Amino acid sequence: ALNTSLGKVGSTFVNDTTVRTGKYFCIQVLADTVFTTLTDTSRDGTAIGTFVFKTGTVIYGNFTAITLASGTVLVYKG
Repeated sequence: ALNTSLGKVGSTFVNDTTVRTGKYFCIQVLADTVFTTLTDTSRDGTAIGTFVFKTGTVIYGNFTAITLASGTVLVYKG
């Protein structure tokens, strides 16, 4: 668990609209970002819509699918 929280499991730089699937626990927003898909098994399912996540935002959850409409993020595997 400690390795995951420190990011030692790995990360993926994302700045395109390719669908990413896997197990991710943290998303760091590097440039203002809008998600097309952001599936988080720990959320209640409420749609995020076209919300803009600002640069510097860090989002925690149990993410299984991520697709960007625009922006740049670093997703941490876990």
